Amino acid sequence: MNILLKLSWVFLKIGTFSFGGGMVIIPLVERDVVMKYGWLTKREFIDAVTLGQITPGPVVISATFIGYKVYGILGAIVSTISVILPSFVMICLATQAIKKFHENKLLANFFRGARVAVIGMILQAGLSIGKSSLIDFKTIFIAGIALISLLKYKLNPIWILLGAGIVGLVS
Repeated sequence: MNILLKLSWVFLKIGTFSFGGGMVIIPLVERDVVMKYGWLTKREFIDAVTLGQITPGPVVISATFIGYKVYGILGAIVSTISVILPSFVMICLATQAIKKFHENKLLANFFRGARVAVIGMILQAGLSIGKSSLIDFKTIFIAGIALISLLKYKLNPIWILLGAGIVGLVS
């Protein structure tokens, strides 16, 4: 039961203090799940993030995978509810105040600063995943083609993921 409480605490904390979308939680999750508790290896963690990217829905799907890996179905349920609950509660509480938030200069300045920090957090997540994933010429080549396909040709990320997965299968 202690593991379930730890899973719940980790994902409640992440759900409460991560701003900027799913990619921002990657360094936070990695710190607790891989480095602090050792529930997943670095490779398993990257697989969880990848799963979150290739399945419909948010990256938070990774929380479900991690919970399942750590404590089965019950771990998956606890992790998923824990990571979603803070946002759900905050949205319910903030519904009436949303208009006031937009008119509040101080809060608008806070969000402007937070948005810039999110860029750094996403960059750190990309670098962390890159260090473990870009291990040979093939993986560097696939990443380069994916980046060019996204930036230059504006291809749908789904097609890029499928193509890269197929290349990984056949090579």
